[in-house]
Amino acid sequence: MEKKELLEEKENNASQDNEMLDMNEAREMDRDELREKLLDITNRKDKNTLKELFENVPTIDIAEALDEVDDVTKLLYIIRVIGSEYSADLFTELTSEQQELIINSFTDAEILKLLENSFTDDIVDTLEEMPANLVHRILKVAPKELRAQINTLLNYQPDTAGSLMTTEYLEFKESLTVEEVIDAVRKKGRDAETVYTLFIKDNKRTMVGTVDLDDLIFASKDQTMSEIMNRDFVTCHVNDDQEEVANMFKRYDLNAMAVVNKENKIVGIITIDDIVDIIVEEANEDISHLSNVSNMETPYLKTPIYKIVLKCLPWILVLMILQVGSAAITSQFDGLISSYAILAVFSPLILDAGGNAGGQTTTMIVRSIAMGEFQKGDFKRVVWKEFRVALLLALGVGLFAFGWTFFEMAVFHIGDVSALAGKFSVVGAQALVASLVASTLIITMLVSRMIGCMLPFFAKIIHVDPAVMCGPFTTTVVDIVSLLTYFLLWQHLFIPILHI
Repeated sequence: MEKKELLEEKENNASQDNEMLDMNEAREMDRDELREKLLDITNRKDKNTLKELFENVPTIDIAEALDEVDDVTKLLYIIRVIGSEYSADLFTELTSEQQELIINSFTDAEILKLLENSFTDDIVDTLEEMPANLVHRILKVAPKELRAQINTLLNYQPDTAGSLMTTEYLEFKESLTVEEVIDAVRKKGRDAETVYTLFIKDNKRTMVGTVDLDDLIFASKDQTMSEIMNRDFVTCHVNDDQEEVANMFKRYDLNAMAVVNKENKIVGIITIDDIVDIIVEEANEDISHLSNVSNMETPYLKTPIYKIVLKCLPWILVLMILQVGSAAITSQFDGLISSYAILAVFSPLILDAGGNAGGQTTTMIVRSIAMGEFQKGDFKRVVWKEFRVALLLALGVGLFAFGWTFFEMAVFHIGDVSALAGKFSVVGAQALVASLVASTLIITMLVSRMIGCMLPFFAKIIHVDPAVMCGPFTTTVVDIVSLLTYFLLWQHLFIPILHI
């Protein structure tokens, strides 16, 4: 009998060890392997293993593994088995198409349960991606108070603090003691977005301070909130731009921030997890604008081909239209080019140098604007500083361009100077062309860097993302200026020298 019990105990321990090994393997699986495991579990209706998987693997990894699963019966099985502890988090991370399938298949009772376990800001994010009929159904099922909160958040302008905030936060009167607040946190904390920052108000519901969780824990139980609260707190307004809010989080090293209305009454909070999403979103948007591509709302592999074409085509056409300026300038001076063919040899050098210089400046200025480094009235300081930088760079590039261009013509025999040989020796003609290139680059560097400096500020004034001014747009504008400078200098300065 004892031997039999020992054998059974060993078998149970071995089984538990194998399950633990399986869970460790699940954590290390790639997306495809995890998807196969999930589908296998759902096909076998293995509820226990499914729950253990959610206990050991982050919900976001499971949601990404399911992103290509469109079988609603499998999705429903997973949602229903894992229970309220994980279902709301999983639903939030699923694709909008999967969310629609689930809501269409849910009963009103299941929708209500899902709403009760979700934070308001997550519900709003989901509703913004759904068709009107499903939004209407969800709002109809939602309790009156929750429905009012959702409608309030939906009415705020996109990309503002109001559209980001959640209404699930912990606020207390300044007269409450530490002991009273700790008891309240224990009762209500699980339903709040965060317990690490508490928001303190006076009798008129005006925000007067914040209390960090560590300050609360280490304070005496008889102390009041007014005694331990931070009075140098930072807030944002409901209409503040999300990028400004993200910069405030970075500047003041915050975990959560109160959102207030005109009367300085707290109406919601924004937490650091929302800000991380905004930083990623803004970075992706800026990267898109750097190459003049409209922002992609969905991952590349999930974006239909026609949508990618529509994102790229408008900018390509706009830049082609702008290039008409370069073509018109070249056409205007085609007689000059035919007489002095060497002009065409060095035009790519001038265009590239000018575009690169303008692009460098624009990138630096856009970055500084995005990081909130400039204050009101800094425009003149920036322009003056950039002018001095541009002047030194232009002189350095001009000197190098003269030597390098002369070297190319003398050693590698690049460019035919025979058209100039009547008035000058070969060396003199080469020096003249090198002087033209150097002079053009000095002016081009100055002008292109000033254009690159001012365009982002202009974009901000007309409420366009400054990143739009980077890359091809700046290069196209600078190309026009560079060509015009190059040909005008030759026509009005160097040709008269030839006829002296």
